Amino acid sequence: MIHRTQITHASIDEISSSLRLEHSERSLLPSFLLELSSKSMQQMNGRSFSPREIPIMAMAVDDEHCESSPPISVGEPEKCVTIPLGRSTASRVAAADVSSLKIGETETGMLVAIRGAVVWRSDEGYEYVRCGPLTFHLKHGTNGASPTVSLGPGSGQMFTERAISRLRNALERWIQREICLSFEDAVILFDGSLTVGTPDNPTAYLARILDTARKRGNVVSAFSKSTKLCAFGRRITSLVSAAPAPCLVDVDQVVTRQFNTYPVQLAGHVYVAKLVEDGFAFRLDIDREVSQDAQVEAMNRLIASDVVMQGYPETLRLAHIFSAFTANEVIAVQRYLASAHGLRISPRFSIRKSLFGPFGAWEAA
Repeated sequence: MIHRTQITHASIDEISSSLRLEHSERSLLPSFLLELSSKSMQQMNGRSFSPREIPIMAMAVDDEHCESSPPISVGEPEKCVTIPLGRSTASRVAAADVSSLKIGETETGMLVAIRGAVVWRSDEGYEYVRCGPLTFHLKHGTNGASPTVSLGPGSGQMFTERAISRLRNALERWIQREICLSFEDAVILFDGSLTVGTPDNPTAYLARILDTARKRGNVVSAFSKSTKLCAFGRRITSLVSAAPAPCLVDVDQVVTRQFNTYPVQLAGHVYVAKLVEDGFAFRLDIDREVSQDAQVEAMNRLIASDVVMQGYPETLRLAHIFSAFTANEVIAVQRYLASAHGLRISPRFSIRKSLFGPFGAWEAA
């Protein structure tokens, strides 16, 4: 396992562009993010921060991020073809996921942490590698002399979320590239969708990842835990309610037409997947440049090779679990920052507690 908590001068616009600067390094932690983390934390030495308060009984903590595609309504139901799935030969399955979390507040910004995980199914069982957490100080406003991640003019919660999204996506794309290079003839699972064309998900970088996967015989598939795509006034995941599992419902034709007027594009062929009878249905994106026969065969290989509890691949479930932060880990990161950088932990001021004492309700950070 890799556990690195490091301590950069970069604006959020430079974070994604840094991905293309490193091609030869083979590591789950890119050096530009290590440097960014280190330099942003050096400026915090000896200062104070208010830790994010987490109930100790919370089992897992994660700042959820939603897919960036806009909600749309798709067309005629008869155009949504149902494709039955069947057992196939077993193959290697690998998955990657990345989580981010706000750790605490400072007088000038926000402390955040990101962590990634890769899980794969082997003959011996499930194996994994963790990388991180990496910590960053996101500073409100701009200061050309300050080696922090600058949020830009007019900074607020929206800009903070955008910077966190850039950092998380930079690490996620890097890890995705590495597993596409490391595995061969495998089913590679991503969390989320294969939607591109947004500032946080440049088209060119995902295109290179998918091209790398195809050259090594891998098929990239992405499962979305939630989706904004709608049909007939309801979520597309409801289209498989009456279909026998395991199956796919092909909604790609009616979905892609709706994206002609949007800057975002779909790098994957869009399905609704129902992999077990009593499980959930998920939006599924599979690399569009792979033939449809190969796309369907990849799902056949997946259900033959992996546990699919509740309709969700176990490999991808474990990748999320290993990347997510628990309440105890949040406290550990906060204590590490206090020890490594001499930060003083200053309780967050609460006017409710000042006014009502023990009768003030607990407030989320």
